[in-house]
Amino acid sequence: MKIVHVSNFTTKRNGDNFYGVEYKLNNGLTRLGHNVFSVCDRDIAANYLFGIREAGKRSANRKLRLVCETLRPEFLLLGHASLIEPETVKAVRHACPGIRIAHWSCDSLSFDPRNMRLLKLLSSLVDTTFVTTAGETRAEVASGGGRVAYMPNPVDSSIETGRAFDAADLENDLIFVGKPDAERLAICKRIRSQIPRLKFDIRGMMGFPAVHGAELISLLGCSRMGLALSRPNDALLYSSDRMAQLMGNGVLTFVDARAGFDRLFKGDELVCYEDGDALIAKLRHFMTHDDERRATAHRGWQRAHASFSGTLVAKWIVESTFGLPPSQNYAWPMEVYGGSLSR
Repeated sequence: MKIVHVSNFTTKRNGDNFYGVEYKLNNGLTRLGHNVFSVCDRDIAANYLFGIREAGKRSANRKLRLVCETLRPEFLLLGHASLIEPETVKAVRHACPGIRIAHWSCDSLSFDPRNMRLLKLLSSLVDTTFVTTAGETRAEVASGGGRVAYMPNPVDSSIETGRAFDAADLENDLIFVGKPDAERLAICKRIRSQIPRLKFDIRGMMGFPAVHGAELISLLGCSRMGLALSRPNDALLYSSDRMAQLMGNGVLTFVDARAGFDRLFKGDELVCYEDGDALIAKLRHFMTHDDERRATAHRGWQRAHASFSGTLVAKWIVESTFGLPPSQNYAWPMEVYGGSLSR
């Protein structure tokens, strides 16, 4: 079928986020045999009338309406498309009778209130909303109407090409990439203080430059271990997409046990730590047990690519949005909050 996918495709940043969820979903949908047309609302807005925000926002919404009127897609998929207004979603549904519409977000439901406001604003206008946080928090998204389901951050074999478990002469013992906050800073400082001989590469905070594009994928692929620190670290089955990037590139990945990822992964595929003391102890263990590190990272890499691929996540999104019976038992929670499909 024809699909229009609206998200932040970062053309104006020269594709520095080519490993983003939107690209992996596009790849998955294409592998499933669909025809996907991408629209970047932010780029359209930025390129209109010297980048004046309100004029650009109107231009992005008008462009999406025109694209849908021209292509007549069967499916409109909204990702990180914060400039698209509810009236535009209504106009597209009117112009394309029978169209299904879904909205996905890989941002935390609790860290940034703006994300929750946007999700609730659109939830009653789309057929299904997909979020990367499990548990009862999803019910708040559905409180204004609509259906809400969980989706994991996907992995893509054409993007996550590293095999750190198989590489020799790795550059780093441990890597963390992300923006600073108090908890992340405290954890990273503690690791540096208590394991000073650990080659710990930090990017994006503590005065160290951020890393994007092919450089990021290369850096992950030459790191033995990686920290998947999210904001927050205790939301059920929530992680930033860095966790998928770490595991997808064969890096032994450490994640806070409070997030509950032991429900999706076995103990010999992923390292879950209960507190700072446990994190330090497990880092020290794998520093001196490299064969175990390689084997655990390899199993995690296999599991991530086999069970959480962009193709499987894309299939789940299509099946849920169109009310189709699931084609398989997916590895993640499959409950859908909210009412039934009525359109």
